[in-house]
Amino acid sequence: MAMTVLAIDTTAGQCSVALLGPNVCAMRIEPMIQGHSRAVLPMVDAVLAESGIAIGAIDVIGFGSGPGSFTGLRVACGVAQGLGFGWDRPLVAVDAMRTLALQAAQSAVDAGQSPDWLMVALDVRMGETCHAVFRHVDLAGEDAWPEPVAGPVIGSPAQALTVFDAFCGDRAWLAGDGFQTYPALAAWAQQSGDLRQRPGAAVQPDACAVARLAALGWRLGRGIDAALAAPDYLRDKVALDVTEQAALRATMKAARDAGQIR
Repeated sequence: MAMTVLAIDTTAGQCSVALLGPNVCAMRIEPMIQGHSRAVLPMVDAVLAESGIAIGAIDVIGFGSGPGSFTGLRVACGVAQGLGFGWDRPLVAVDAMRTLALQAAQSAVDAGQSPDWLMVALDVRMGETCHAVFRHVDLAGEDAWPEPVAGPVIGSPAQALTVFDAFCGDRAWLAGDGFQTYPALAAWAQQSGDLRQRPGAAVQPDACAVARLAALGWRLGRGIDAALAAPDYLRDKVALDVTEQAALRATMKAARDAGQIR
């Protein structure tokens, strides 16, 4: 069934909104670390105006649920909830790992490639990434919600490499800003040349991929009432006490001195 989906993502280093439907594809992306809450609603207005789609024609609202910036995730969820309540529309939560994997998969398809694996490493600060591995074939289908074969888990770049090394030797496309942020991951990505590709379109999650996954999720019964929407916080703790902050600063300084992070 053809659907019209409005999607919002404010996960990390950009703010994006997309409207996808039959013969319709409108999108806005603005790189930013802060200011998502001010930018997102004007972007919603912009894609609605560009597409000429009436609010009543929107079937479902997708939102990037994380992991990612604590504030950014709250913005995406809160705006999606507000629109869902106001328009009486269901929501579909779409996590950043699947979103990035789909972006990498689409880049591979556009390049005429069919890698074995999609490896995702998203910088979640505090010297850690959220990392996961997906099969490319699972992102190419429309019959099932794509499940990772490893992760997602939060850990150090070294822990991410332990996971990724288990899939070495096969072709992989890499997604997420973790491969840019952490020198150890960047160096690993370059070791096997053409076996590992890092498409520029799969560094930050974007709303176009969120919309595609939201449409799939809706067809698979993953729609929820706006009142039930919530961000996906993989960390149980989002604030450190004074002692923990001091320990973290010492650890980060040692890592920078060792060239492990920038």
